[in-house]
Amino acid sequence: SWVEFLYGCMLIPKGDGERAVKHLQNSIEYFEKLGAVAVLPVAWSLLALGYNLLGESGTALIYLEKMLEMKASTEMSGFLSLGHVALSRVHLDLGNLSEARMYAEQALKLGQMNHEKYCEGLSYLQLGSIVAKMDKSKTEEAEEYILQGVNILDGLETKPYYAIGSLILAELYMNTGRKEKALETLRMT
Repeated sequence: SWVEFLYGCMLIPKGDGERAVKHLQNSIEYFEKLGAVAVLPVAWSLLALGYNLLGESGTALIYLEKMLEMKASTEMSGFLSLGHVALSRVHLDLGNLSEARMYAEQALKLGQMNHEKYCEGLSYLQLGSIVAKMDKSKTEEAEEYILQGVNILDGLETKPYYAIGSLILAELYMNTGRKEKALETLRMT
């Protein structure tokens, strides 16, 4: 169960939704047989991200609702922030910017409260992406969020998500006419 879970986790930042879904579904089957309720909500969150990568946002939301229900019934708050990051990502991809921001802010709050630096870093990246899309005049705020996320993820040595954060930052620079800054950011990655 753990090997399938970790392999699926590794495939998400690579953007390989098809294989991530396969491995995460296998891990969930094993975890359910074991009665490993503590890790199931995290696995469902990641499975939802896999489906989101495949463009199946409706399926992703079903698994995220299941994750929230299980978290509520088990009263365990650990890595609930990851589920909120996933909810934010799906809503951002659907164009529901208000919901995306709400879930990203909840993810950040939960990540900080539970000392989950990884989820805190992801939450900042997500917030920066959302702010940049919601209001073009808030470029500085978006940049600040993204830089906070990049710095946290760099400090944790999570290279795939550090690289993704740098790409998000470079995209912000390109969209605001700062081509040289975007190229500089990509060179440092």
